[in-house]
Amino acid sequence: MDTSIASILPGLTSSLESAIPALPTSDSILPPANGITLLDAKNELFLSYLQTLALRNLAVIRSAKHGKTNVGDLDAQLVKDLVKHRVYLEKGVRPLEDRLKYQIDKVVRAAEDEARGAVQKAAIAKQATSAPKNNEDSDDDDDDDSASDSGSEANSDDGLAFRPNPGNLTRPTDSTEAPPSSRGAEATNDGIYRPPRINATTMPAPPSPRREKGDRKPMRSNTIDEYVADELSGAPTAQPSIGSTITAGGRRDKSARERREEAERTAYEESNLVRLPKESKKERAKKDGRNNRGGFGGEEFDLLGQGISRIERLTKKGERSGAGGVGGALERSRKRKVDDNDGGRGGAGGDIGREFERRKKRAMRRN
Repeated sequence: MDTSIASILPGLTSSLESAIPALPTSDSILPPANGITLLDAKNELFLSYLQTLALRNLAVIRSAKHGKTNVGDLDAQLVKDLVKHRVYLEKGVRPLEDRLKYQIDKVVRAAEDEARGAVQKAAIAKQATSAPKNNEDSDDDDDDDSASDSGSEANSDDGLAFRPNPGNLTRPTDSTEAPPSSRGAEATNDGIYRPPRINATTMPAPPSPRREKGDRKPMRSNTIDEYVADELSGAPTAQPSIGSTITAGGRRDKSARERREEAERTAYEESNLVRLPKESKKERAKKDGRNNRGGFGGEEFDLLGQGISRIERLTKKGERSGAGGVGGALERSRKRKVDDNDGGRGGAGGDIGREFERRKKRAMRRN
């Protein structure tokens, strides 16, 4: 076999010329002008991470095989590369994927819908060209078409069907046709805004006090609740210490609600290491206003005084504001008033006696 350069050179040249078309072009090797895509970056990073992880595992196996326990410079560099690639994947690629997930799903769904629509159109065209054998077969085909259409509509009816349309935010140009107006024949292109016709809606009326009073449920009585819980209930209850519930000088006891509020206040102060402010005089007077009645030794005597004052008010003669003043009820029931306009007629007995004495004096003077 001839091994001279002259005989080998033509074969080498032909082999190189045949291998050149099989080489990748510069466009496929070099990154695009707008930069690499997110999916390409993710694949490259993940591949580099796997390669570095494989080298790290190989270094660990070799160290264990030779009985070495110390970590060399190569192992430290591999660990740094693993951490770097992991940070790129976790902090860089994943947030970008979350942001672009909606757009990617939208494009993929559009491609799937287009492919599905092409298949359906081909099937419909094939069914239209083929002649039906009989009426029953045609009815069955119609049912199948309606079922397939409903199935396709159900598949396309998802969350992306209600996505916002950014095109609605742009102002329509003059070249585009104006959308049809809801007014129909009255729609004009004069540029005047006309609100759409909508059905009249009755606004909800505010609730009347009478209805609120009728719908209002009766308030629960704390006294009855305490009686039922203490006397009629068979469940064991914790009773407060004797004398700890007596307030207002022994005139009343603390209710369960007051004891519960006091316990909550104490628990809050102990858990937060703070002292809540005490109630002001106005709050205390408002809270205990109905209980600040006169009493002694646990008994209330103010009600007796109220009864006596009521009797005096009914029987006492009222002060007169003038000649036509009105007296008390008892005074009005004893005698009638003097009617000056009636000329003394119908007056009391004293007025009649005075008139008689006056006439008697006149008669004695004449004699």
